[in-house]
Amino acid sequence: MKSVCTIRRARADDADFVVELARHEEVEPYLSVASPTTSAAVAEEIERSAREPHDFGRFVIEVDGARAGAMMFEAANRRSRIAKLGRLAVHPSFRGAGVADHAARLLQRHLVVDLGYHRLELEVYGFNERAQRHAERAGFKREGARLRAYWRHGEWTDGVLYGVLADELDVPGDVLMLHDYVGVHNECVRTGDWSTLAEWFAPGAELAFDGVPVGPFRGCDEIAAAYAARPPDDEVLTFAVEEDGPRLVARYGWRQEPAVVAGRMVVVPADGRIASLLVTFDDAAG
Repeated sequence: MKSVCTIRRARADDADFVVELARHEEVEPYLSVASPTTSAAVAEEIERSAREPHDFGRFVIEVDGARAGAMMFEAANRRSRIAKLGRLAVHPSFRGAGVADHAARLLQRHLVVDLGYHRLELEVYGFNERAQRHAERAGFKREGARLRAYWRHGEWTDGVLYGVLADELDVPGDVLMLHDYVGVHNECVRTGDWSTLAEWFAPGAELAFDGVPVGPFRGCDEIAAAYAARPPDDEVLTFAVEEDGPRLVARYGWRQEPAVVAGRMVVVPADGRIASLLVTFDDAAG
């Protein structure tokens, strides 16, 4: 039977495993010296992962339910939706079965499809040829190097830079459109200029709300007027996006409460735009 590789957010009881993995003699030489090496420091990161799931994540890799490795990500640029990945480590007893490659693709999909990141980046030491081969197998493209940037093992070494864009991965175009729309929404919140948001709706589109006494609004002009009259005052975060026939269903929340699911956005796409959008305010959505 083929082994099953999965990833999940790290829990408090994973801290000792992550520390032991980072200290392993076959792992430690390849990790950044900035990686935490105490249970208390790792526990702080695990707490942050739960508290700020959209901006930071500590993950455990499992193979058939057994802990096999760890990795993380952190938002590098919120506005441009860039995440930096790092600290990927697989226990030597699980090497040779493609675990790192599969886990990396699972994390890529979570960051792009669920959380809406546009660009993923990582950096590895120049002497770490295994990690460089892994990055290329996982779809990352080498973009350059920081020459002799880091003092490691008694000498200067390069930092090799890799990146991949959301539309270079196997992600449906409608999902990318949804996250671009959310990105524009959030830019409107930041600038106070809502004039561009209606462009994301198809002619005759409908915007409806379930849980607040407004709408529905039909047509781009009504939608634009609705946002101009009662503009949201907080940025939207997405936690998970699923395809449901012709619809996309996204669990969403607000930047002010970054770990709380506020409801669902139910989107019917049409030719790269939104034909209908239903926004629910439902505490049970979490």
